[in-house]
Amino acid sequence: MSGRSRTTGPCLTAARSGLSRRTAMTFTATHGSGRHAIVIGGGIAGLSAARVLTEHFDRVTVLERDKPQSGAEHRAGVPQARHVHILLAGGEQGLEALFPGLREELTAAGAPWGDYAGTSLINFPIFRLPHSTSGVEVSFASRPFREYTMRCRLERGGRVEFRHGVQVKGLVGEGHGVSGVKIRDSRGEDVLRADFVVAACGREGRVDEWLAELGYSTPREETVDAALSYSTRWYRGPRSLSRYNLVVDLPTPPDLPRGGGFMSCEDGKWFVTLMGIAGERAPLDEEGFNAWVRNLRFPEVWDLVQKAEPASPIYGSAKTENRHRHFEELKRFPDRFVALGDAVASFNPMYGQGMTMAVLGAMELAACLAEQRERIGGPSLVGLSRRFQRRLARVLQSVWGMAITEDFRWSATRGERPGGISRVVGKYMDELMNTVPDDELVFQKFVRVQHLLDPVSALLAPDVAGRVIERATRPVRAGVREVVGGLVQQVGG
Repeated sequence: MSGRSRTTGPCLTAARSGLSRRTAMTFTATHGSGRHAIVIGGGIAGLSAARVLTEHFDRVTVLERDKPQSGAEHRAGVPQARHVHILLAGGEQGLEALFPGLREELTAAGAPWGDYAGTSLINFPIFRLPHSTSGVEVSFASRPFREYTMRCRLERGGRVEFRHGVQVKGLVGEGHGVSGVKIRDSRGEDVLRADFVVAACGREGRVDEWLAELGYSTPREETVDAALSYSTRWYRGPRSLSRYNLVVDLPTPPDLPRGGGFMSCEDGKWFVTLMGIAGERAPLDEEGFNAWVRNLRFPEVWDLVQKAEPASPIYGSAKTENRHRHFEELKRFPDRFVALGDAVASFNPMYGQGMTMAVLGAMELAACLAEQRERIGGPSLVGLSRRFQRRLARVLQSVWGMAITEDFRWSATRGERPGGISRVVGKYMDELMNTVPDDELVFQKFVRVQHLLDPVSALLAPDVAGRVIERATRPVRAGVREVVGGLVQQVGG
């Protein structure tokens, strides 16, 4: 497999076709001020959605509660941005489709770029990822720097206006849809009219409350909490401090709830992040931080900490539960309004899925908007919102299942345990992960699925399943065959 593989899934392909050209027809304005879309939230999800909307609306306004930043600064409303954030390759490809040349812009500014496995050391709970060429390439940049680069692109494009220091208080309903938002800023309260509204307001967003105020039902909410906490300190030092871009020693159930690692970033920055799960609290004091690092299974982390210069206090965070609001289940949902990103589903950050799912949600919106034109044969938005939320739920389904299945390896995890196919997947994945270190094909397939380039079903393909069965020890081989057979039957393969 080439080291620069660019294979994409159907969602990304469809979305790219909707971004390939800006048609003359935009969606119908519901107010005289012109065709206008509003995005609530200026994070990865909001910036990605804003870029999508520039293809379909004359003006896009991004409402952000934090004050404007002059550069790649951390926003007060996103304290978790101070920790390591990994964008999986599926997210890289999505952002490149939305912002062509973005990865070159990041690397030109000093963000490392390379083969995921070839430049990383990673201990997964069951195996160590082979230090080998995977054919999956990613960039290593801090979240604030990535957001800043995207924001600058949008500002240069001329269609997007950013309004900072704005608190959204609710939605404005009109007929069967949404026609604007209620806001409060330094000048007082106001109503901003819009023809389309996207809520990308993060895991603390109040979308369910806003919908309830308009008479809609509250969506069912799933929460799974493995009690993860993490702490991070930034360091400065030359790239020569380590030959790795990423080193991660993940906690291993049931008896090793501590983990940690580092990531190289732009501008000579190194992020060192520690993780404690199942109630084990990551330390916030220097003595405890250093002691934790010394005991990691990768001595490379302690070596880096000794050689690099501390450049920040130690930051902590413990708001890490998986949460999924099932808007797709509502019998009534307003037209001209959608929610995406963490406002719909947020994940345990240990698995690095959050930013990528935010990007893929925006790509799904791009595909839905493009298909709406073809389906309706005109600029109407009627019916798009419900269809988008249902399609987004399908995109989220397998990733949600992977995240909570891993969390339930810890007995202290709170929430509704997965049944049926999720339990079967867990058993099969145990055997598959035992196969990864010794089988090049399974290794390549695993990395592509991990990076959301291929669906989970790719791990059930005959060439993969056969190798997993062969690798399994004789006493469990029959059980693995039964598991594989059950999985194939349940996923329709």
